[in-house]
Amino acid sequence: MSRLVDTPRKRVLVIALGCWLVTLGLLQVISVPYVRLAPGPVFNVLGDVDGQSLITVEGAKTYSTTGQLDMTTVSERGGPYGGLTLLEAFTGWLDPKVAVVPTDLLYAPQTTADQAEQVGADQFTDSQEKARIAALREVGEPVATRPWVQQVLPDSPAEGELQHGDVVMAVNGQTVTEPKEIARIVKKAGPGAQVTLDLRRDGQDKSVTVTTAANPVDASQGYLGLSLGVLADSPVKVDFHFDDVGGPSAGLVFSLGIVDKLTPGNLLDGRLVAGTGTMDYDGTVGPIGGIAQKMAAARANGAVLFLAPESNCGEIAGATPDGLTVAAVSSLGEAVDVLEGRIEPPACPVA
Repeated sequence: MSRLVDTPRKRVLVIALGCWLVTLGLLQVISVPYVRLAPGPVFNVLGDVDGQSLITVEGAKTYSTTGQLDMTTVSERGGPYGGLTLLEAFTGWLDPKVAVVPTDLLYAPQTTADQAEQVGADQFTDSQEKARIAALREVGEPVATRPWVQQVLPDSPAEGELQHGDVVMAVNGQTVTEPKEIARIVKKAGPGAQVTLDLRRDGQDKSVTVTTAANPVDASQGYLGLSLGVLADSPVKVDFHFDDVGGPSAGLVFSLGIVDKLTPGNLLDGRLVAGTGTMDYDGTVGPIGGIAQKMAAARANGAVLFLAPESNCGEIAGATPDGLTVAAVSSLGEAVDVLEGRIEPPACPVA
């Protein structure tokens, strides 16, 4: 038996459906000032891509490795890289593996995609250099350091005089090997002082003289407006072969990969280990962003042990996936000890 559909009810359903479709459409086109952070791809730094090892070492005896050492990443959408839709933000808020944060927590106002990519590339390069230095020192290979200019700040005394990529050899006739030495000389000079920097630019040596300004933190100290990194100077050549990856957080894993290649035995002993953390040239492991997303990516790829910065412990406890043991380390030497079984994986303190 057939029956007639109630016309008013049908009209309400059509209107409700239309409103829902309009709302869904708006959710997919309205951009919001947020960044969506999700688990990204992982890279086995002891592996290879198209026959090319991701880490190569020349100038020293190397040893075979077993197991897998994964560098973890975060997939980022929104912010300088393009509009994040309200729907993407909303679904991200519902996903425990995803973080949706205001853009201004991660980027300065008006940052463009090109600027963000350049900063990320510089941080990645700096992480590689610091990993080289820390790892070579860990295994006893000779290595020296040289400061280089990562960024010249706008409207600073150094603008127009120094350039991205300049390697600083000396300041006021004093040989410098670390950024802190440059900072000490410039601060001590005070504002209004003439500071001469001996540089290596594009393979050529040159000198520039810059007049210091007052330091924004302490007006009695000098200021140039530079962001500096370090370069490794060693007969042992270490190269990294990664594309389309940025940021500073691969330093710990890079260092461990170099150490494994330069020492007999196997740090991993056939295990699948993942990790993250910045690396300073003195072997200190520093904090990173996106720890929850990186742990999720590691576990999804099969890792059971994850090396993380001790300084990220405040975020680790509530975000550790089931089945993943996290070793909270503060130095490269401590991470090596964990992998070699000399110490138990240090856990984050219980609050």
